[in-house]
Amino acid sequence: MFNLTKALLLTAMLTVGITAFPAFAQGNAFHEASKSYLVYLGVVPASLLEKAPSLVDQDKTLHGGVAEQLPSTQHVMVTVFRQDNNARVLNATVIAKVSRSKLFGAKGGEKPLEKMVTSNAVAYGNFFDMPERGEYRIEINIYESQKSGSETVRFEYEKY
Repeated sequence: MFNLTKALLLTAMLTVGITAFPAFAQGNAFHEASKSYLVYLGVVPASLLEKAPSLVDQDKTLHGGVAEQLPSTQHVMVTVFRQDNNARVLNATVIAKVSRSKLFGAKGGEKPLEKMVTSNAVAYGNFFDMPERGEYRIEINIYESQKSGSETVRFEYEKY
């Protein structure tokens, strides 16, 4: 059961822009690397987002709106850095696919991660329905206009 101490800690961590919080997924790896990128993952229940982060595209609400989400909805967010100089990637197209990892033929949701600002830094995020406890695969594809193709990182995430 989620307690008040964890809720306060999570709120504090989101406020300062930390994107990986292990209370919901102990033992998970929250960072992965590809040839060009270092990618850091954060997953939190959408219901804990009291103050919506600002989208870079100001004419939208946060991924369609926090209030419209199901109780099982999770906010998936990544930060992307360049492997060679650790500079934050600010203008990529980032697509995420979330699916149950151990189920044969498991369907998953695939969505673009919207560019957002949290603690004055750019991250990419969106809501995904994760209705069941258990293992999920989160696949992140990163595209940049000056590069041909994309690079992919995969995370194994366990929802408790």
